Order: sequence, then structure tokens, then C-alpha cells
Amino acid sequence: MMKKKTLTAAALAVPLALALTGCGISSAFDDRYEDSASKSAKTSQDGVASGLLPGWVPAGGSDIRLEQRSTGHERIFVMDYAGELPAGQCTKIKEEGAPSAAELEAAYGGDPRTKDIDPEEFVTFRTLEADWWPDATEQRTTHLCGRWWVHQQQGNLYAFAPDISGVATKVVQERAENQ
Repeated sequence: MMKKKTLTAAALAVPLALALTGCGISSAFDDRYEDSASKSAKTSQDGVASGLLPGWVPAGGSDIRLEQRSTGHERIFVMDYAGELPAGQCTKIKEEGAPSAAELEAAYGGDPRTKDIDPEEFVTFRTLEADWWPDATEQRTTHLCGRWWVHQQQGNLYAFAPDISGVATKVVQERAENQ
């Protein structure tokens, strides 16, 4: 009997605390889809070994900065790297910034994280923000490395992995509601 009263009291404590602070339960969970985390690694080898970066990322990169959506598939990262992309794992696309449906299907089908998801479920735009990610960088994509849209510029490698439309749509809706 004592455990039941304790659980009931605990269950009521959170809504009561929110009410007393002027927050409603709904506002406590706002931006659920907007949630993201910043991560970093000193070297690309460290990032790949820890699982932070995908296996295709070449050795020799440094100063890795990554932003990842906590509620979906989207990721962006940049690293200092002026070398070549791995030929067997990255494929040059025909039109910069605009991979075709066939190119996306081939790339996503070869990535273990996306092989069971219809490529049409992924959006072709970025919703993540980071001060180190230049505007429209994903529109400069020259290669697909699995699900990653990649290009290199001025000694940096930029990579973007898009989200599925359900999550991206929720992010866009939440932003509109919060403006």
C-alpha cells in the first residue's frame, strides 16, 4: 500500500511543479522534434572508431564537428580534410547539389542504416543549424557516400545526411508555430 501512495505522489509531482512554475505540460515538451546535439572528435579515426562518424569517412581528417538530430536521421558534419574520398564508398553525382532519384536509391540502398527505408521517404533539404555550417552547403554536394551528401571545399569535407519526411515536416511545423 505504501508503494502505491509513493508512486501516485510522484506522478502528481511533475504536473504540479510545472503548474507552479507557470509552465504547462505541453510547453515542457515543445520542440520535441527540434532537439539536436553537438558532438566532436579530434581525428576522423577517433570519430569512426567511436561510431560518431560513418565507416566511409577517410583517415587523416581532424577537428570534426557534428550536429545530429536526436529524434531522427539527420546529421551534418565538417572536418579539416583535403585528401581524396574513398572511391569504393563514395560515388560522384551527375549534377552538383541535385542527386537524381536513381543516384539516391543506389546510395541509400547501400547504406546499412537506410537500406530498408524507401529513398522517397527522405527529404532533400537540411533542417539542422550550426554556426560552422555555411548556408546552402548541402546544395554543393558532389558525391554520395551511402546516405551522406558530401562535398569538399577549401580544405574541408562537408557531409549532410537528410531526415525522413515525417520528422523534417514536424521540425518545420514546430519552427513555424514558435515564430
